[in-house]
Amino acid sequence: MPGRPLDPHPQEQQIRTLLDEGLTNTAVARRLYVGVRAVASIRDKHGIPQVPRSAYRRQPHPKHREILALLDDGYRDAEIRRRTGADVGTIARARREGGFGRPTVTTRKPRQHPKDAEIRARLRHASNHQISEELGVDRAAVRRIRREAGIAYVPPRFATAEEKWASLVREVDGGHLEWLGERAGRSSTPVMRFRERSASPAGIAFKKRTGRDPVGQVRAECDYPHCVAPAHVDDEPGRRRLREQLRAIKGVPAPGETCRHGHDQAEHGRLEQDGTAYCGACKRDQKRAARANTP
Repeated sequence: MPGRPLDPHPQEQQIRTLLDEGLTNTAVARRLYVGVRAVASIRDKHGIPQVPRSAYRRQPHPKHREILALLDDGYRDAEIRRRTGADVGTIARARREGGFGRPTVTTRKPRQHPKDAEIRARLRHASNHQISEELGVDRAAVRRIRREAGIAYVPPRFATAEEKWASLVREVDGGHLEWLGERAGRSSTPVMRFRERSASPAGIAFKKRTGRDPVGQVRAECDYPHCVAPAHVDDEPGRRRLREQLRAIKGVPAPGETCRHGHDQAEHGRLEQDGTAYCGACKRDQKRAARANTP
C-alpha cells in the first residue's frame, strides 16, 4: 500500500525564499532554527540547485546594508541584532571587516541606585566606608556616585580620640552602641587610628566610664556583638570580679590553686561569663595541639 503523503513543512515557504536568495542549507537552518535535513529535502523537492562552494563566504546577509548603516551610526551589536534579526557573529564580522570602532550610542539609561539620594546627602560629611556601613550598601556603589557627583570627602579634624570615637558610634535598641568605623581580623574587632596611632574603641569606652586606663583586654559583657557602650564594657580585673561575685551568689566554691595539669591558677585562672572556672594555659595548649593536628 502506498504510504500516506507527508504534510508540507510549516516553514516551507520561508525556506524556499531563502534558498532562492542563494543561502546554503546550513545558513537557512540557522536563520529559521530548523533541521538541515528538512532544508535539504525542500531544496531537492523544488529542484533548487546547490550553492557553489566558492560562494559560501561571499554571500552577504539579506540586511547587510542596514547592518553597515547601524554600525556606522555607532549602535551596539545587541541593538543591531534586535533591529535586523542578524546573529551576533554576523554583526561582529561586519564590524571587524568594515573597520568600525567601538559603539557610541547607549540605548539603555544607567539604572539609578535605590539609595542614590541618601548616599548623595552624606557624601560631604562621611567617608565611603562610613556611608557603606550606615546605609548597608556596597562601597563600590558609593565610590561611583561620589565620582559622578564630583564631591570630595574632607575628613573632619578631631581634637581628641574621644571626639573621633563619638563620631563613629550609633545607638541601637537596648542601650548598645554599634561601631561604625574600621574593623580588623576575622572577628571584625572595632579598631581606630588617631594621629597615626592605634586606639581601642572599647578601651576608650571603658575610660569614659571609669576615668582610668583599662588593664588587659576590654570586651563587652552584653549580648550585642562588639558593643562599645561604656556601661557594657569591662577590663580583665572587672570581668573577673563580676564573675567571682556570680560564683559566690551561686554558692560555687573557689577554684583550686592549680589545675589538673599543674598550672598556677593565680596566673592562668580564668572565669567564663557564667562563672565557670577554666585554665587559660590549658586552653591555649589545646588550641595549639588542634592547629598542629590540622592537615
